Amino acid sequence: MKVFIKISGVVFLIALLVSTGRAEVKPLSIEQCIQTAIDNNHSLQAASKSVTSAKEGIIEAKAGFYPTLRVESSYTKLDSAPSFGAMVMGDDVICDAKAVIAQPLFTGGKISSAYKLALSHNESAEYEYKRVQNELIFGVKCAYFGILKTLKFAQIAGDAVKQVEAHLQIVKNFYDAGTVAKVDVLRAEVQLANIKQNLIKAENGVSLAKAGFNQLLARELDAPVEVVDILEWTPCQVNLEDCLKKAANSRPELKAMKANIEMLRQMVTITKGDNYPSIALIGNYDYQKGKTPEIEWDASWLTGIVVNLTLWDCKARKSRINQVEAELEAVTARELLLKDGIMLEVQQAALSLNEAEKKYWGSTGCYWTGRGKSAY
Repeated sequence: MKVFIKISGVVFLIALLVSTGRAEVKPLSIEQCIQTAIDNNHSLQAASKSVTSAKEGIIEAKAGFYPTLRVESSYTKLDSAPSFGAMVMGDDVICDAKAVIAQPLFTGGKISSAYKLALSHNESAEYEYKRVQNELIFGVKCAYFGILKTLKFAQIAGDAVKQVEAHLQIVKNFYDAGTVAKVDVLRAEVQLANIKQNLIKAENGVSLAKAGFNQLLARELDAPVEVVDILEWTPCQVNLEDCLKKAANSRPELKAMKANIEMLRQMVTITKGDNYPSIALIGNYDYQKGKTPEIEWDASWLTGIVVNLTLWDCKARKSRINQVEAELEAVTARELLLKDGIMLEVQQAALSLNEAEKKYWGSTGCYWTGRGKSAY
């Protein structure tokens, strides 16, 4: 009796766990799926880190306007104290502590251009993040409706199997009664085998659709998926000209490309800045021991202006400028190509929408006039 109670308790616990696990798989709305993907998708997280890196680049570039302060320290041991004849000039141990401050005064526009470049890089990274986010949302929606579509196909294939099985049973009954030939039974069996293959393909399609959906949401590929059935058609009227203008002004790909062009323009300015001298104000405070034998520590300071100008480098600067200018022209051409591609994409989407609407109204006994539906 006790053994039976224990076994019953174990069975009840297992059944409870199984039912609990099943109860946790709740249908997800498309809004929940999109938010989950935004929170967890690896591609979007990578794009987000790129934005963070670009923002740090702005801070780094801005620091170029301000002075820098560094400290240096050294310890030197000589084999013997420096001397001139019998006169000892210093110690054989020299300790040195130094503080150096430098403030750039003129760099040929390189610092200001570097700051503008960092700002453009940040804009490009933010637009790239938006582009990845848009593509992710679009991908989630496609995967979401892909699951619903494959489920419908699987349901249709399952119903077809049931219908053919019933038909096969009827043919077998007719064969047993002697009213049909054996070939009719074989034909029905072949038809059933083909329909079952379609069912297998449809079920595999469901599994693949769910695996792709889980990948977008950064979940385990075999995680259970249930989605809310929202396969309902909603009328949508669009104006192609308005859509083209909106795409030209709003698509993050184009904005990112414009930011990249601005980055290259600043790179041209930075590269051309090598043709000008760089001028910096420097200050140095030195605290040294061992410089002279009489004095333990000796302090000294200096201040001045440093000018650097490269007079000849075998056309290296000219080559760098030509490289950046050529890249600027290439990216400008790619911008035009991207814009043409987006315009074509918008036109194709509008035509596909119009085609889908005509098919829908045709299947429901109506036709599409461009303004609304009309009955036959």
